[in-house]
Amino acid sequence: MSHCVIFALYTIFSISPDSIIFGVYLNPYQASKKSFLEEIFRAAESGYINTVVVDLKSDYGYLCYDTEIPLAKELKAYKRYIDLEYLIKRCEELHIKLIGRIVCFRDNYLAKYEDCAIRDLNGEIWYDKTGTAWVNPYNKKVHQYLISIIKELEKKGIKSVALDYVRFPTDGDIGRIRLNNVKGERYKPIIEFLQNLKDTTDIEIGVCIFGYAVWYDLKTEGQEVSRFAKVVDVIYPMLYPSHFHPSFKKEISEYWRNYWIYFDSVEESFKKSPLSVKIIPFVQGFDLYCERFDEGYIFSQIFGALNADADGVLIWHAASNYTTSLPCLTRANNLIRSRYAQNILSIRRRVLLHQYQEIMPSLSLSLRKNQKKIQTSPNPDNRSDNPPSKRIRIKMIPDQISPW
Repeated sequence: MSHCVIFALYTIFSISPDSIIFGVYLNPYQASKKSFLEEIFRAAESGYINTVVVDLKSDYGYLCYDTEIPLAKELKAYKRYIDLEYLIKRCEELHIKLIGRIVCFRDNYLAKYEDCAIRDLNGEIWYDKTGTAWVNPYNKKVHQYLISIIKELEKKGIKSVALDYVRFPTDGDIGRIRLNNVKGERYKPIIEFLQNLKDTTDIEIGVCIFGYAVWYDLKTEGQEVSRFAKVVDVIYPMLYPSHFHPSFKKEISEYWRNYWIYFDSVEESFKKSPLSVKIIPFVQGFDLYCERFDEGYIFSQIFGALNADADGVLIWHAASNYTTSLPCLTRANNLIRSRYAQNILSIRRRVLLHQYQEIMPSLSLSLRKNQKKIQTSPNPDNRSDNPPSKRIRIKMIPDQISPW
């Protein structure tokens, strides 16, 4: 195959920097303030971000916008925080990808409806350690309610959802849980829900999963990545370093522990997923269990994810405060564009060299000999720009800001 053809194929099929997701999470309270939203939109115009994840069904179960769903109205499970029409319109104008976050099986409101709740040994509604109720993933009524919400959002113009709490509960006295209508292992009702959603909508479906779920099948929670990946479009691993045991990916510094958690976990996610599935991890943008919370702490996570060819990153901060995070996204964006430009330039050079070989063979031979001489000459200042391999990474740590 000629170099010209290779160059053409590369420019067509290589990932454009503009297709990489750089996003932040917005809670419903902040997303209800147009002044705050305008700050986020200015950040997008300045090139910091190109994506926002907004709560449309909250951690407590209420919808964050004005809904027409009869059951949600009956349960009074909605609050008019977000002007959805305005949000969708502004995101479209600024070419911002809008992802609706939907909390699925953690729901104080639906838990009070008929037999939807997870109950305890006494038949009462079971509550986790935060005092929040959960609904039974085995219950078809729960599936139908969630699908009706997502269908409504699709009609309103939402094109992508991130489904969170797509699992069974883990916090609280789970030994007192009594489940009804149990049929099969715990991943099965979740897969059934996801498959029904896929069959009845055209919306992009993503699932948020525990970081450990990348490495192990979580039977109690019902999260198994290899199974989820067959019925969704995006996997959003929540790889926060604070949520892993300190011995996990232990390194000589916090920076490189963060880096390898994201690099290795993204690679593992790709191994367990079809080629069509995107891997976009959430980045820890908050200061829990860290030695030093600064731009380096956040960038090390982004750097690891992107070096493993993640399809992007989303930064999570519960209060949606991104003062420390936004500069890291700009830095990462610039590195992505630099790498893309270098790859294009490298292939252009090969194409030109190939053309010279055909026109002036003697000159081409001379250039190649000279190039070989330069490459084999000792250079004491030569330093690898790539992160170390896992085998030697403890002994040799590269420059933290070196490009790919």
